[in-house]
Amino acid sequence: MNVMAASPLLLFPVLFLSVALVAGNNLAACVGTTVGARIISRRFAIVIGAGGFVLGLLTLGRVMIHSTSALLSSPIGATLASEVLFSTVVVFVLGNFLRVPFSVTSSLTGVLIGISISRGLPVDYAFVGYIIAVWALAPVLSIAVAFYSMRTISKTKPKDIWKRVKMYKNVTVAAAFLTAYAAGANSLALIVAISGFGTGQVAMAIVAVVFGSFFLSSRQMRRVGSEMYLLGYSSALATTLASTALILFASAEGIPLSSTQTLSSAVFGAGLSHKDRFMAMKPFLMVAAGWVIAPLLSLCIGLFI
Repeated sequence: MNVMAASPLLLFPVLFLSVALVAGNNLAACVGTTVGARIISRRFAIVIGAGGFVLGLLTLGRVMIHSTSALLSSPIGATLASEVLFSTVVVFVLGNFLRVPFSVTSSLTGVLIGISISRGLPVDYAFVGYIIAVWALAPVLSIAVAFYSMRTISKTKPKDIWKRVKMYKNVTVAAAFLTAYAAGANSLALIVAISGFGTGQVAMAIVAVVFGSFFLSSRQMRRVGSEMYLLGYSSALATTLASTALILFASAEGIPLSSTQTLSSAVFGAGLSHKDRFMAMKPFLMVAAGWVIAPLLSLCIGLFI
């Protein structure tokens, strides 16, 4: 049996693997700040994140069908979907091997564009340009919003410090769930849209979300929550709100956007606001390198599919 004939049989396993990897990777970007700030336990954060993923996928996920059509105008059958998802998984694994975190969302986008170019299919270049603009501006906006939010918070003196801390905790947890909801409607929905968005695909994706959230998230959770910057309550609030706003905007516009991109930038911005605290630069630079390498590498792979 050749590869092309076997591809339809591989669709569901590759779909499961893709969704599980994204769920495990993006969970930290959605709820990692709540754990890093020690607001809630890691297990409770996983439950919140997985629940948000599933709800976002089910309620708003179909918006991403339009995005896949804009990037690849021809119908995506089981064979092509399997190849696209498998190629993206290979890029993700390669990034982990090189210790450079690659975004599955940007990789999928690159692969789809590459396939369209190689096959001479029409591409909505205005939409592609819009995606690139959002990708370029999102980190800058995340850094700026988190930075100035932290400066504003630090200048205010609360009358009741414990009441404010409680407010920080509640809002941060709510924002974390909202971020997971937006990620489910964005990154995860993009994968399911490529696979067909049928009942079977959605069911498989939900199972993969639970698996990935519980068993594949620990490494990224440590990176976002503590390796880059040891978060306090105010930092967790500022970074989560900045990331949430951008992911919600992208989801509403049908723009594939990695939540790790917005969250990592927001954590960096919050760290910059503290002149007297140490912040490790290497983890952020590694993440930033992945933002550029992943779509370009995936684009090249798409040209040969």
